[in-house]
Amino acid sequence: MKNLTILIFLFLFVPSFAADAGANYIYLYNLYNNDDLQVLHEKTYKISPGKALKLEADQGDVMITSWDKHEVYIKVLGNEKAKEKVEFRFSGDENEVVVKAKKEGFFSFFSSGIRLRFEIKVPADFNNYASTSGGDIRLGGVKGKNKLSTSGGDISVKSSGGKLDASTSGGDISLEGSEGELELSTSGGDITAQNFKGNLSVSTSGGDIHIKGSNAKINAETSGGDITLEYSGENKGIDLETSGGDIQILLPSDFNASAKLYTSGGDVSSDFKGNNAVKISSSKFEADLNNGGARLSARTSGGDITVRKN
Repeated sequence: MKNLTILIFLFLFVPSFAADAGANYIYLYNLYNNDDLQVLHEKTYKISPGKALKLEADQGDVMITSWDKHEVYIKVLGNEKAKEKVEFRFSGDENEVVVKAKKEGFFSFFSSGIRLRFEIKVPADFNNYASTSGGDIRLGGVKGKNKLSTSGGDISVKSSGGKLDASTSGGDISLEGSEGELELSTSGGDITAQNFKGNLSVSTSGGDIHIKGSNAKINAETSGGDITLEYSGENKGIDLETSGGDIQILLPSDFNASAKLYTSGGDVSSDFKGNNAVKISSSKFEADLNNGGARLSARTSGGDITVRKN
């Protein structure tokens, strides 16, 4: 009876959802029901660590993970429309492996129903350059230079190191357990970075930023959201800015910094006593935290700034 009630509810009310909600439902259904995907191509290239993978795809999800072999293994899965409408090109030499997937035909831009997934394994010490116009990108366990871009999906990076440049026009970015030179940007989503070390630069035009890290130089900027930072370790310089949200900062009690906190549309509050104060008011805090040190800068035009001790 319970199942029947649920079915009746879906039958009556799902059609009334907005078109975008329906599209999201279809996307999630397709994402987790891949029974109709078949293996379209499998390729293996012997190549030394430290070389490069270059992937360019008009559509499809991309998953790149590491293994202990001196090989690049590529498996491409897709549905019947992908088999009919997408042209694949593969090449490899001693320096790089190249994968290209392009929609065929003059009106390929308007083609729909194509579903693709690239599952790729590379040596742990490898450089990866991957771009897709219509899917998500996942990268894990790889150390090297990595440049990832997608126009219509999310990006997730775990347990990787080296240099990372990740950008998306319409999705979220998540980073976990990574270190190195890290640059993340999105035009329409949230950014989450946790358990990282190194230099982190993040920017979003329309989302929130959540950061949890240690021993890192941090630069974070959003035009339309909140920023939360939980930090531990040595202060190597922190710069946070939002035009339309709040900033919340959680720091160790022995954190040393030269702080400058400013808001033009809210309040500033701090658990730290300001030493060598230049100015402390309801909207501005310019003073040293503990013994002073590297910069801690936080600015917002439309919200509150809160600094708390961990």
